[in-house]
Amino acid sequence: MLDPYVKSLSLQQLKHHIQSMVNEGILVEQQFAQVQELKNSENPKFLAQVLNDFCDGAESSIANLNKLLGEEHVEFDKLNASIHQLKGSSSTIGAYQMRLATVDLIKAVDEQNKERSLEALKKVTAEYLRIQYKLQTIIQLENKIYDIESKPAMNDGNCAAGPSNSKHI
Repeated sequence: MLDPYVKSLSLQQLKHHIQSMVNEGILVEQQFAQVQELKNSENPKFLAQVLNDFCDGAESSIANLNKLLGEEHVEFDKLNASIHQLKGSSSTIGAYQMRLATVDLIKAVDEQNKERSLEALKKVTAEYLRIQYKLQTIIQLENKIYDIESKPAMNDGNCAAGPSNSKHI
């Protein structure tokens, strides 16, 4: 049967991919592990859902920040909610470099410096794109593992999955 082998291979790929992100300084291992530990048999798609929610929220926040900073007269107080949402969600999943980029954006916004804020937002966006691509790989592997685990077990007999040999009268 191929499924246990594919599952084992997928688990190894997932572990290696996450470790690679930790080694690159993209993820904080302990924080990401805490999110992973919340996945259980009652909610086997938890990690994929959290990562999808992170990506959706980050894209929305970044779009809102671009819109607000693109206005002729920037209302800096309106930027804080989106920035703090980005910082919080980045911290939650352990997205270290993205969290650092949001800290720089907070400082620029606190100074009410539009040019510096735009530069900091470019860094936030770049870090998001960097992590988003890698998180998609984790989501795909998690979904692959879930699909394998949720398949009904097949009998090991040679003809178990094939048509019945009995004749109906």
